[in-house]
Amino acid sequence: MISHSQIYRVRAALATHYYADQADDYYSRDGSAATWQGEGARRLGAVGAIDPARFKAMLQGDFGHGITAVQSVRKDAKARAALDLTFGAPKSITLQALIGGDDRLIQANDDAVATALAYVEKHLAMGRRKEGGKSRVEHTGNLIIAKFRHETARPTESAAPDPHLHVHALLMNLTQRADDQWIALSNEQIFQLLRVTDSIYQATLERNVRALGYAVRHEKNHIELAHISRQQIEFFSKRSTGITAELSARGTSRDQAPHALRQGINLAHRQSKGQDMSRTALHQTWKEAAAAIGIQFGQAGPQAQPQHEADQSSPLVAQASLTWAISHLAERESVMPLADLLQHAVRHAGGHTDVTSIQAAIQAQLEAGTLIREAPHYRSTQDTQAAPMTREGWAAEVVRLGGSSHESALQLVDQAIAQGRLLMESPRYATRQAHEAESRILAAEQTGRGTWQAALPAQAIEPGLDTSLTAGQREAVMLITTDADQISGIQGLAGTGKSFALQNAQTVLQQHSRTLVALAPYGNMVRNLRNDGVQANTVASVLAARDKRSFTDRLGPHTVVVIDEAGVVPVRQMDKLLALIQPTGAKVVLLGDTAQTKAIEAGRAFAMMQEHGMKTVLMGDIQRQRSERLRQAVQLAATGQASQSLPLLDQVLTIPDQFGVDEHGHKTRDSSGRYEAIAQAYVSLPEREQASTLVVTGTNASCQAINARIHALRGLEGKGQRFRLLARHDTTRAQRSVARYYTVGDIVVPERDYQCGLKRGERYRVTGMPQHDRITVVPLRPDAADQPPIDIIPRTMSRLSVYHLNESELSVGDQVRITRNDARHDLVNGQLAKVVEVQADRITIAAGNRHITLPADQPLHLDYAYTSTAHSAQGLTCDRVLYNAESFSRTTAQDTYYVSISRERHAVTVFTDNAEKLPEQVDRQGYKGLAHDLMQFYVGSLALQQDDRQPATFLGAISSPEIE
Repeated sequence: MISHSQIYRVRAALATHYYADQADDYYSRDGSAATWQGEGARRLGAVGAIDPARFKAMLQGDFGHGITAVQSVRKDAKARAALDLTFGAPKSITLQALIGGDDRLIQANDDAVATALAYVEKHLAMGRRKEGGKSRVEHTGNLIIAKFRHETARPTESAAPDPHLHVHALLMNLTQRADDQWIALSNEQIFQLLRVTDSIYQATLERNVRALGYAVRHEKNHIELAHISRQQIEFFSKRSTGITAELSARGTSRDQAPHALRQGINLAHRQSKGQDMSRTALHQTWKEAAAAIGIQFGQAGPQAQPQHEADQSSPLVAQASLTWAISHLAERESVMPLADLLQHAVRHAGGHTDVTSIQAAIQAQLEAGTLIREAPHYRSTQDTQAAPMTREGWAAEVVRLGGSSHESALQLVDQAIAQGRLLMESPRYATRQAHEAESRILAAEQTGRGTWQAALPAQAIEPGLDTSLTAGQREAVMLITTDADQISGIQGLAGTGKSFALQNAQTVLQQHSRTLVALAPYGNMVRNLRNDGVQANTVASVLAARDKRSFTDRLGPHTVVVIDEAGVVPVRQMDKLLALIQPTGAKVVLLGDTAQTKAIEAGRAFAMMQEHGMKTVLMGDIQRQRSERLRQAVQLAATGQASQSLPLLDQVLTIPDQFGVDEHGHKTRDSSGRYEAIAQAYVSLPEREQASTLVVTGTNASCQAINARIHALRGLEGKGQRFRLLARHDTTRAQRSVARYYTVGDIVVPERDYQCGLKRGERYRVTGMPQHDRITVVPLRPDAADQPPIDIIPRTMSRLSVYHLNESELSVGDQVRITRNDARHDLVNGQLAKVVEVQADRITIAAGNRHITLPADQPLHLDYAYTSTAHSAQGLTCDRVLYNAESFSRTTAQDTYYVSISRERHAVTVFTDNAEKLPEQVDRQGYKGLAHDLMQFYVGSLALQQDDRQPATFLGAISSPEIE
């Protein structure tokens, strides 16, 4: 994969020593370890092997050949000298090449790097220059690239360096524009499409490796050679500085580890100062360690396999790969940036097609009407506050602010585009299918206006209204019972008593021979509704039922269907629900909060319907928080003023992260100090208060880390049993349909019976990928140990769930969460429980008033429940919240912040790494797009009208110096 860093002119001498003087060329002495690439380099006569002296001169700003740098190339010591794109080869390829001795893999990696860099040069090389104080950007198509191949990672303090094949590609801060002037390189496009560049590298490498006869497996976003295991790979990727620490990281100890593993680690640590070893001695140490842990380098067939000509199948492969990428992306987001389409399509193709063919496939789908593209949008290279707009949008602003004619305004805008003062944004796409689904939802709402025949007169329900209803609750009950629109909404802020309003509405309806039923996205929400006396089912169970009449037969004109937490119901499900319910004549009430977390799947159906005029009442009388100060904080967060709410919280504690550098030279971040503080704060509370305290964090990784520390600090470590637990693997349906996206060791759970022998709800472990389109699985039941593997073809199975297998200790007293619906034991996903007994073969939990014993002969769908992500916390209520708000995390945003600080009744404490950066982060709005968003004529005008800029400022952002 690719990492990046900036090289500054002041460090030219050090950089030259690191890159050029220490360039590794141990395994291939053909002069290919340090070479130039790029049309810009060719124009300067920099071809072939790199001369370190000339490389250093370039870093210092001396490019030779009488080049006169214009003002946009800075000459001071702090100026940017180069951008380092570091291409790191997968570790198994490193091992096979450097220890196994297959030099061809080095060439295969070099070729993949060169191909990726050629894409960067052709499509992303841009130059920026200033004229009359104004900046413009020009596509140049030429780069000066210095490539250095290195073959070791940085050594740790106590161990020899690991083998690590990687290439540093230094893109010099100079490029030549069309008028032959040399100007500074603009990195913006390179950064924006770095994921595409990485996909090109990975896909080309996969094609090259397969062509050499190696079988590969896919792990996340990269490949590994199939004959080298994950454990063997991790051995050569040091994460600690001692033998005991390495064994512990592998879940074992000196007493329990296999002899081969212990021997291999001992060999690797034989030298305390690896940097003092000769390369011959280091290579011998690697070989001995590899042999000790059982790597069989001769196991892979080295003979090249015949390959079809890529250009013959490229269009078909491109279309198939693009179709898969669209399916994968469209499941989660309706709006797909071009970079995402290219990244996933290229990576999925595995090197059997190229970016140009993928782009042609996109154009073909646009022409066929299956894809929709938004009108081109342009941003100003001068005015960074101005929102991107279409050509017509910019012209409209010129007319409004400058009084020009429309024709003159368009000419001005076209000139700004041609001269690079307005730069086209990367386009976004949506599927025609998504647009049609959204259109059906909007049409259903609009055609249902005023059509509900069973609406009650307002005066008839007055006697049934609870006198303690707030104004917002009262409006909600009135909407449910008296409004004639068949589809309407209730925007209920967090903590406004939605459940109480719903119960009162049900009472009123029953008094008038009407029925209320509810649907909710998650099982724990359904459980809460049922506890309130409301008939409820999950949305998924209704839509997945083979006989949907069992649900619709209960509906009719005298029924109200409430869809709870409607904000997390995606467009796909909302479309199907309305199509199912509307013909019955039942009234549909969407109850939710558009400011809270959005649907995991694509679209914002509830918000879209409000935006298009659905009748909606507001429940804004917050009651959950007991203090006025916290109520005000939640109110601010709910109305888009999150940063203003921070000073009103009980505490905002700053515990900075620790930074370091790993063995590959990449910057590392250690948040364990903050996690420890959160865990300490939790366990310092009395036990009865711990039970009503919720820890909220952004990521699953931080959730697991904090959970583990709380378990230990509660004194439960070493007092229980270790159980195998299952954590859902976050995959899309598109990924689950393709064998390559499975990994040996994954746990597959069918959601229905299949003819191949898979049984609904059974657990199966993936054991291999015998062919490109299939995987083999074996049952995990103890009585099925001798059963032969089952071959399955994932693309023929639409209902598979995939899990990762983890091992954790559970002790008496641990708070746990159910992670999958279990009809047999009447447990629902998200339900909380407490461990009351543990044995080696079973565990007993208390859920409500029941004790349930679960056998441990198979992995359990359980997890610690001390900490939740914001998505899991939505709908929960507690007395106290401890919130881990990371200023650097994409999971910290306006909606997750609002959910996190609105769960508590009495107190909320925020733990952050950087209190100064946090306000900006919590004000950040996550975008959940719609296909309809792309059909807008232009955007940005409103934002411009609301700011303080003068017309001259705006017009100056697009006009040339001559026009001024």
